[in-house]
Amino acid sequence: MKATGIFVCVFLFMGIVSLQTQAQEAPAMPENFLVFEEFVQPADLKQFSEVQQEGIELWKKFAFDFPVFAYSTDVSSFYWVVPFENFSALDKMFAKMGELSTKMKEEGYDADSKFRDLSTTRETIIHWEKDLSYHPEGDVMQTRDNRYCEWTFFYLKSGHQKEMAEAVKKYIEFSKSIDEEWSWDLYSVSMGYDSPCWVVMDRAESPLAMRKLEASLQENHTEKLSELWGNIQPHLRKMEVVTGWFQPDWSLNFEQ
Repeated sequence: MKATGIFVCVFLFMGIVSLQTQAQEAPAMPENFLVFEEFVQPADLKQFSEVQQEGIELWKKFAFDFPVFAYSTDVSSFYWVVPFENFSALDKMFAKMGELSTKMKEEGYDADSKFRDLSTTRETIIHWEKDLSYHPEGDVMQTRDNRYCEWTFFYLKSGHQKEMAEAVKKYIEFSKSIDEEWSWDLYSVSMGYDSPCWVVMDRAESPLAMRKLEASLQENHTEKLSELWGNIQPHLRKMEVVTGWFQPDWSLNFEQ
């Protein structure tokens, strides 16, 4: 994530939706997330990582105090996820980013120059759907213990959100009745590309742990899982899965 420039187009989102959020009371924990997806050519990954590490060290040196969750994917991209309560909080973040950029340039780190030709980005705002997520153990936040991640992107047919929500609730009812420790987070894309789109995020210690859980579920509940999946399919245009890892050393200000 670049220290300057990358946040600029978010102002396009803010002008549209800030009036809708000003009168709302802030939730106890952030339910909205600004996601920067950064694409890097495989041949540039080494140089990108070196330049990014320089930037991270300066972020920490100058105590940038907003939470940032960093993820690398297995398709040569990165997610930078910033939780926020409302758009007034984003105003404060942009102000601090401006201050940080000035300090970094004084240290000789010009992000626009450093990252030139190394990456491209796109931005999305997503909303955590609390009632469609499932955490029986209460382990909602990202930690160092569950670094492996899978993101399943469900691209819905237009107008099928209500039916899809009912299908997901049936998964929750089923999950409450079994012994396997299965949990997930579901996010809806508030502003972004190819909507309507929902993203289900699964976490585990490792790919092996994820596969063992899937194998146990299939072995013990094949018929029911087929029935539940049958409720989902009629509402989908397409689906894709991205795998990757939480990067705690590139993340900032998160509870460990």
